[in-house]
Amino acid sequence: MNSTYEMVCYEPGLKSQVIGLQSYLWSPSVALNTAYFEWKYERNPYVNVPLIYLAMHDGRAVGMRGFFGMQWEGGIPSQKSIVLYADDFVIAPEHRNRGLMVKIMAAAFEDLAKRGYQYACNLSAGPMTFLTALATGWHSVGSMRPMRRKSWRAARGVRRITRLPMLSRWIKGPLDQGTDNKRWSLADIDARRVRRTLRGTPWISFEDAPRCEAMAELVERIGGSGGIRQVRDRKYFGWRFQNPLRQYRFLFWAKTRLEGYLVLQEYLSYADNDVVNIVDWEATSVAVQAELLQAAIKLTSGRNLIVWSVSLPPQTTALLEKTGFKLEPQPQGAAQERRALLVRPIRDEALDGDWLFAGRRLLDMRNWDLRMLYSMHG
Repeated sequence: MNSTYEMVCYEPGLKSQVIGLQSYLWSPSVALNTAYFEWKYERNPYVNVPLIYLAMHDGRAVGMRGFFGMQWEGGIPSQKSIVLYADDFVIAPEHRNRGLMVKIMAAAFEDLAKRGYQYACNLSAGPMTFLTALATGWHSVGSMRPMRRKSWRAARGVRRITRLPMLSRWIKGPLDQGTDNKRWSLADIDARRVRRTLRGTPWISFEDAPRCEAMAELVERIGGSGGIRQVRDRKYFGWRFQNPLRQYRFLFWAKTRLEGYLVLQEYLSYADNDVVNIVDWEATSVAVQAELLQAAIKLTSGRNLIVWSVSLPPQTTALLEKTGFKLEPQPQGAAQERRALLVRPIRDEALDGDWLFAGRRLLDMRNWDLRMLYSMHG
C-alpha cells in the first residue's frame, strides 16, 4: 500500500467522507451520523467553522481529529474564554498503526495556534487516544470519580444472562428490566407512571424538553466558587440538548420559580444499555437536591444510575451514598481514559510553562467544577 499521506483542514466538499469515516465511531447510520456532525460542528455556538483535521490517502479521508468550541469561565469575578474540545479521533482500520494520530494532531495544533486558540481539553478519550495524548504533551488532571447506583433488577438480568454461555458471549447488557426481555427507555416513562411516582411532590415535574432560560437563570442565581467550568447559559443549553446521539429527560423543582433541576440521559448508539446518567444537577438547597434525586431513582427503577462526583460538595456526596450510590473502583492504565480530564496548551512553546486560566492552575483538580454534561459522555 502507498504510505503517502497528506494532512489537510476540513472543507465542506469532504463532509460525506467524514461522515462515512465516523461510522467506525459514532453509529452505523449515515442519517444519524449526518445529524450528529451538523449539530456538533456546523451549529456549534462558539466556533463558526468546523475545525476538523484529516489524513488523506489517494484522495480519500482515512483519519480524522475534530475540535469543537466550548466557553470556559472561572475566577471571581468570572473570566470567560473560548476553548476547544478535542474529539472524534478515528482511523480507518486498514490505515491504523502508521503513526497517523501524531501527524494529524501536529497539523491541527499548528493551524489552531495560528487561529489564536490557547487551550484544548478532552473528557472522553478512548484508550489509544489517551495514551498517545500523554505522549504528546497532554496532561491528565485526574479522575471524574463516577458513582453508580446499581439496580437490583439490572443485576438480576446480568446474572440470568451469564448462566447462558452462548447468549452471554454476544449480549453486553441486561436484556430485561421487566417481563418482556426488552430494555425500556426514558421515552417509555409515561404520564401515568410519572403521576404515580411524583404524587407526593407535586412541585416536581418530569419533562421532555429543557427550560433553557429558567435553568440558566438558576445557575446564575446559585453562582459558583470560581472553579473552572463550562458557561451554562441559555445559548449553551439550547445547543447542548440537541445532541442526536443522546436522549434527555428533565426533572424540575418549582413552586413560584425554578429552585432545582436534574437532567437524565441515555445513549442511543454504541454504549452500555443498562445505564442512565445524571449529567447535570443544580438546586438551591440540599433538600431540593434530595427530592430531585429520589424522583430520579424511582423513575429509573430497573436501570443503573451514574453521576460524576469529582466536583460535588461533601453534603451532596453524602446524599448520594445515603441513597445507594457507591464510588466505582478506579481502573488502571489506559482503562482510566473514560474517567479523566485531559488538557493541553495549543502552542508547543507553552508546554513548559504554568498552565493557567483565570489565574487558576489547570492541573489542580481543586480548581475545576466539572459535570458529565461538559463531556461527550453526557
